[in-house]
Amino acid sequence: MCLCLYSFPVSDLRIVLLGKNGSENNRVGNTILDTAAFHSEDASYSQQHSVRISGEVEERHITVINTQLLQPNLSHNQIIQGVKECVSLSAPGPHVIVLVLQYNDFSENDLQRVKYVLNLFSEKAMKHTIVVTTDEETDGLMSLPYMITNNAIHDLLKECREHFEFDETNPGWHSELFRRTEKILKEECEEFLICDMYEDADCCK
Repeated sequence: MCLCLYSFPVSDLRIVLLGKNGSENNRVGNTILDTAAFHSEDASYSQQHSVRISGEVEERHITVINTQLLQPNLSHNQIIQGVKECVSLSAPGPHVIVLVLQYNDFSENDLQRVKYVLNLFSEKAMKHTIVVTTDEETDGLMSLPYMITNNAIHDLLKECREHFEFDETNPGWHSELFRRTEKILKEECEEFLICDMYEDADCCK
């Protein structure tokens, strides 16, 4: 059993938002920061670059790095450069990666892209990832494409430690996200995710 030497609660949290739907990323980011920080007019810029915004929430300094590196039109080189930028913006390392996903828009290709992008951050990134779903899973009769989509997202949920539904009407939602982030840090006995892939390139300083 690991004895964690870091103090909690964490007063300065760095959160990476990772998704393919810009408007849904913005909704989650705004709820975390408890203000309308991210706007739809930033969409064209944020498709290519990460956007970092900080604020004070519940007496904590919260930094959200909003990135859309799961866009299917991005090349491998664009993804690699995007991860480097994101890691630099979250220096010395993010505390958690929040995957913003939708049940109705997540394919097997998306699953492989998620694993590829997370591995670029760190081999341990999956253990520092919380999946947030922003739509409801459909029950009852489903078409074959939707069943395949559901299977892909459920396969991912089996590998990620934390998952919960997005609820912007719940004033305590961001508190629960902070609690789950600290739970991960305690269990991993780490102050934050160390992005060792880019240490030599000074991207995590």
